Amino acid sequence: MRLLVLLIIACAPIASFAQNKPDTISYGSSLGEVYDMLKDGYTTASGWTINEGDTLQLGKGTMPTKKFAFIYQGPNRPFINPNASNYEKIYLTNNAKIARVKNLRVYGNKKSGFTVVAVVGVGEMQNYWLEIDNAIEVGELIPPAEYATKKNDKQDAPKLSKADELKKWKDLLDAGAITQEEYDAQKKKILEQP
Repeated sequence: MRLLVLLIIACAPIASFAQNKPDTISYGSSLGEVYDMLKDGYTTASGWTINEGDTLQLGKGTMPTKKFAFIYQGPNRPFINPNASNYEKIYLTNNAKIARVKNLRVYGNKKSGFTVVAVVGVGEMQNYWLEIDNAIEVGELIPPAEYATKKNDKQDAPKLSKADELKKWKDLLDAGAITQEEYDAQKKKILEQP
C-alpha cells in the first residue's frame, strides 16, 4: 500500500505535463537554461517582467460564458487525473480583478520545448494557472501602461471574410437586434465589396 501511494505521488507531476502547453520556451533549451531565465522573473515580449509576489491586474473573461480562457485551475488538483478523458479545466469566473503571483512554473522537455505559467491566487483557496502571453494578447491580463502594446484597431483587426461578415449580421437579425431592412442593406453592401 505504501509503495502504491509513493508511486502515485511520484507520477502526479509527470501526469500534469500532458496538458495543453501555454507559452513555450524555444526548442532545444535545457531545463537549467529555462530556470536561469526565470531567476529574475518571466519577461514578456513587450519587456514586462513578472516576478513572484507581483500583483497583476486582470481584464475581462473572453469566453462566451464570461469566464477566463487563459486562467484556470492547475492540473495538480487533488484526486484529478488530467489525462482522463473526462478531465475538464475549471476556468476562473469573471469576478476577479487582481491576482497575486505565487510562483512561476516550468514544464515540458528539451525536445518539445518548455512552458512557463504563473501560478496565481485570486482570493480563493484554489490556485490558478495563468498563461501570461496568451492572457495579455486577448486582454484577460492587463500589463502596465508602459508595456501595453499600442494597436491601431483598423490596421491590426483581422479582416473578416464576406461569409463571416454575413453570418455576423444574420446572427444580429436572428437575435432581433436589427430589422430585416437593416440586414438586407448590410448584405447588399458586403456583397458589393471587391
